[in-house]
Amino acid sequence: MSDIVNVTFTALELRVPDTSERIVEGIVVPWGETSYLTPDPNGERFRPGSLTRTITERGDRVKLYRNHDHNTAVGKSVQWKNTKAGMWGQFRIANTPHGDAVLAEIQEGMLDAFSVGFVPKREARGEDGAREVIEAQLHEVSITPMGAYDGARVLAVRNPNTVRSTLSPMPAVNLSPLVLPSRWPTV
Repeated sequence: MSDIVNVTFTALELRVPDTSERIVEGIVVPWGETSYLTPDPNGERFRPGSLTRTITERGDRVKLYRNHDHNTAVGKSVQWKNTKAGMWGQFRIANTPHGDAVLAEIQEGMLDAFSVGFVPKREARGEDGAREVIEAQLHEVSITPMGAYDGARVLAVRNPNTVRSTLSPMPAVNLSPLVLPSRWPTV
């Protein structure tokens, strides 16, 4: 076990371009997905529930930063759900110049990843040699331009007239009657 803070990057996907409600939500950490964009050459993955203790103890105090710049928070967590796909989080973006800049960069596709700063508390090696995080202390979440975990995506930027959120990315669909998807992606 190490007390070095590890940083994990995760991808974002915008669903609704209207950012007037200032809420960004999505899978922050996917369960069981191995990333090789981490310091461990054998890869790293989070086991389901590995962030439950942190979220229970201090989930309401987790700040959102841009690129791990701990001098300026751009938002704060408002809700968490431990889903089948991973740890889902919802963040309210601050009504500040820094928050406005982050929302603009999200809309433009410049910031399209989540990244988490955490300290592993319990870990093991999977059969493939990858480090499996069994329990971690989550310190912060950041919005960044690059992600290590493809399964962690922003699923919605909330619009005041829309209360529906989706827990999986929408598939690209050609609505022509000649082209139908053979199967829908699952999370």
